[in-house]
Amino acid sequence: MRTRTVPETAPGHYLESHPHAYYIPDKLPVESPIPIDEPLTERIAGTSYELGRLAGISRTVDFAPVLYTTLSRLEAVETAEIEGADVEMDEVYAYHTRHADGRAVDVTRDLREVLNAEQALRDGVAAMQRGEPITLDLLKSLHETLLDGVRNEGDTVGGWRTHDVHLPSPRGGQRPFVPPPHDMVPELMDSLVAYIEMGGQYHPLVDLAIVHYQFETIHPCSDGNGRLGRLLVVLQLCAAGYLEEPYLYPSAYFNRHKHDYVEKMRAVSEEGNWQDWIAFFIEGIEQQARDSYQRTFDLIELRRSYEKQYPKTKTSHRLARSLLEVPYFTPADVQERFGVTGPTAYNAIDELEADGLLTETTGQQRNREYKAIDVFDILERNPRRN
Repeated sequence: MRTRTVPETAPGHYLESHPHAYYIPDKLPVESPIPIDEPLTERIAGTSYELGRLAGISRTVDFAPVLYTTLSRLEAVETAEIEGADVEMDEVYAYHTRHADGRAVDVTRDLREVLNAEQALRDGVAAMQRGEPITLDLLKSLHETLLDGVRNEGDTVGGWRTHDVHLPSPRGGQRPFVPPPHDMVPELMDSLVAYIEMGGQYHPLVDLAIVHYQFETIHPCSDGNGRLGRLLVVLQLCAAGYLEEPYLYPSAYFNRHKHDYVEKMRAVSEEGNWQDWIAFFIEGIEQQARDSYQRTFDLIELRRSYEKQYPKTKTSHRLARSLLEVPYFTPADVQERFGVTGPTAYNAIDELEADGLLTETTGQQRNREYKAIDVFDILERNPRRN
């Protein structure tokens, strides 16, 4: 029995239940045509341009591995932060540095959540680079990675939920949103993945917004839906040829606009208002692509300034020019990288620390670690509001 009417253009309906009605999304593809007006067409064109510009500049840098590694870590930190984790980028780099050295590392639950998100992103992008399709098995495998050893408020890891859930509204006094009953999830997810495999029905960026809405509305997992849904965005961008590596971190935009994110998706469900949601979503991709491009450009300029300021072959100069490739390191790393003695490594570090390029992060006398101040300032700065 249905309850609470919605317009015919809404991509679903309410189904009566106690104490709150379920929302049952229609299977994809969307039945009612979505109008693509001139402002949205211009938004699509602008976003495609920004993604192309990002892809172009990313291919030109000789520090690409550290760039996409760092941006994927930014995405991991942001997506975990949305779920309540509190981790700084220094902690992530410190973990990888100590782990590579074979040292024992204490991993908090929050840090584990970030590391899981980073690993799932790497695994998913690697699958896209191998030409694999986005499948139910891939999504379930990535979900298992995301929730390995971290908070889990549900009953299923690596699979679809086996109980019903409700999502509190960010607006005070508004009823919660109740996704479809758990026994409907498999069929709806089959339809969603089939839609991805068929190539959608609109421009790829519009389909990206449609799929993200559908995934979050189905809410297929008992926990980790947000993390998996945001990861799917990056995988679809890779599969569509917009990204070769994870140079984009969409979670930052969703994190800044949490309220609008929820409200505009709900307006799709209850009003059939696709245009505002799609415009909002695509604007997020455009902003993040522009921001990633600017960070990459600024890193290139920083490299040029270091090459001009430190042109000699002595260890401190070579270290300065390598900071974009190794922005977080130990003195032992310097010894190994340049084949120098311990005193020479420390002298080089001291010189660059005095110049304001480096800072020590542990505050300890032993097992010291250093990070490149200018590099991290670029990588960690708050995104520009455009």
